[in-house]
Amino acid sequence: MSGKRILFVFAHPDDETFTSGATIAHYSRLSDCDIHLLCATRGEAGKTGHPPQCRPEELAEVREKELQRAADVLGIEHVELLDYHDGKLSNVPTQELSGHIQDYLKKFDPQIVITFPPHGISGHKDHRAIQKATFHAVAQFSKESPRKLYYPILPESIKGTLARAVHTDPDEAVDVVIDAVPYHEQVARALREHKTQNMSVNMVFPGVLDGDYTSLRKKNFFHLAWTNIPESVLSKHKPDTDLFTDIDT
Repeated sequence: MSGKRILFVFAHPDDETFTSGATIAHYSRLSDCDIHLLCATRGEAGKTGHPPQCRPEELAEVREKELQRAADVLGIEHVELLDYHDGKLSNVPTQELSGHIQDYLKKFDPQIVITFPPHGISGHKDHRAIQKATFHAVAQFSKESPRKLYYPILPESIKGTLARAVHTDPDEAVDVVIDAVPYHEQVARALREHKTQNMSVNMVFPGVLDGDYTSLRKKNFFHLAWTNIPESVLSKHKPDTDLFTDIDT
């Protein structure tokens, strides 16, 4: 299998756009890069929107469709859902959840895997559970790929620009920076597809649903959490501007 391949592993529909929308849009423009998303739940424990977009019992089906539309906007090649219960991921044995992720690693063979950092950014227990399982899946995988596991993070230096209180990380933890500005329109379109989550979108990115993009992040920041590339080979340039630096494709 040739070319660049990235696997995003998240807990809920909309996690992909909130954390990494610009990065997905950036790499999806490359003709030699395929992007897949593995989502652990259908987000049925979330709100139905204001005004409501559906009945609560319909939310799982509606959010799955919203996710697929947002994925199409961003350029995600394939979306797969694991069908775990929203809000209950922390009750799933790590080994079980990790096993599903390893199955996908075997099928897609990505060089890059991206998931939440241990604190989950918002602190959501589902975010923390999927991080733990993904790290375990990657670190215990027997094949050469994946080569790198990244966490999308928010450096402390931008804390004052954020619309809500979330977990941040030291600026020194930033290993890769992706310019998000060229993709603001695409990210905004993807956020609009998550119609049932319009209250969350307005809370995190106030104004974006009305065409004001000033609250959208100008950069996506990533921390290299794991790699099987020898340290002697890793680029010493930090922060880098490409997730695939030091990886032969």
